[in-house]
Amino acid sequence: MKDQIITKKILNWYDLNKRSLPWRKNVSQSKKHYYTLVSEFMLQQTQVKTVIPYFNNFVNKIPNLKKLANVKDSKLMKCWQGLGYYSRAKNLKLTAKKILIEYEGNIPNNIQDLKKLPGVGEYTSQAIMAIAFNKPVIPLDGNVERILKRLLYLKKINEVSKNYLNKKKKIFGKSKRASDYAQAIMEIGALVCKPIIPSCQICPLIKNCKAYKKKDFVLKAKNKFNKTKYFETNIYKHKNKYLLIKNKKFNFLKNLIIFPMREINKDQFKISLNKKINVKMSNMNMKIIINNNKKKKIIKDSFMLDKSNINRYAIPSFTKKIFNSISNFS
Repeated sequence: MKDQIITKKILNWYDLNKRSLPWRKNVSQSKKHYYTLVSEFMLQQTQVKTVIPYFNNFVNKIPNLKKLANVKDSKLMKCWQGLGYYSRAKNLKLTAKKILIEYEGNIPNNIQDLKKLPGVGEYTSQAIMAIAFNKPVIPLDGNVERILKRLLYLKKINEVSKNYLNKKKKIFGKSKRASDYAQAIMEIGALVCKPIIPSCQICPLIKNCKAYKKKDFVLKAKNKFNKTKYFETNIYKHKNKYLLIKNKKFNFLKNLIIFPMREINKDQFKISLNKKINVKMSNMNMKIIINNNKKKKIIKDSFMLDKSNINRYAIPSFTKKIFNSISNFS
C-alpha cells in the first residue's frame, strides 16, 4: 500500500512538472525506440540541456536505425561534433549494425540481449527497457541514487554502493506506466532533489524523506580523480592554412582531426619556455606545449586546412581550443 502511495505521488508530480524533451515526443513505436536509443547514448556522461540541440540535429540528419547503420563516419562525427566521448558515436553505429543483422532491425526488449550491444551497459540497458518498452525497471542513474540516499538516509560506505542501492530501488514499487514512472523518478532527481540545494518544499516525497526530517542533505562525496598528462603539439602554418592529421596514435579522439602531437613527461613540460595551454577532457587533464614550426614535416594522414573552413569538418572541441590559442602565430 505504501509503495502505491509513493508511486501515485511521483506520477502526479511528473504529469504536472515534466520537461518537454524531444525524445519524449508522442511518436510511432519504432521512432520512440530509436529516439530512446540515441538519447540514452548521448546522455551517457552528458547533461540533458547540452544534449537537446545535438539530439535534434542528429535525428534530423540520421532519422532511423537503418540510416544510422549505413551512415558515413565523416557524417556521423560531424553530427556528434562537440558532444565529446566520441567512442559513444562509434558504438552507436556498431549497435545499429548489430541490431539490423542479428535482430532483424528491432531493438532487443530484454536486458541480456541489450547488454550484448556495443556501448550498452547495465544502466543503458535498464533505461531502454523502461523508457522504450514500458517494462517495470528503475534505471539507477545519479538522480535515482541521490533520491534513494536522502529518502532512506543512507550514509554508510556499504549503503551507498551500487549493489546496495539497486536492492533498495524496490521502495519505489511498480506502475503500469513504467516508462513514465522511470522518467518521473529521474526527473525529480534532476529538478527537485538536486545535489547541493534540494527544493524540498515542492518534492512529492517530502513526507517520506528521512534526510528532510533530519535536515541533513549532505551526500557522501565520490572521489573523482582525473590524471594529468603532458603533450607537445607542433603547429605548421602556411598562407593561413594549418597542418592537421587524422589521429591514429592516441586512444582518445581516435580517428578525429588533431594537430600533430606527442606525449611527454612532466619535467619536459616544465622546462619548456613555449606557449602552454590546459585542456580538460572527460577522463584526463591535458597540459600542452605549443610549438611554432617553420618547416613542414611530411606526416602520414596529414593535410592543410584553412581555419575559415573549420566548421566543414568533424573537428573536436579539443582541436578548436588549440586553434583559438594560436591566433597570434605567424
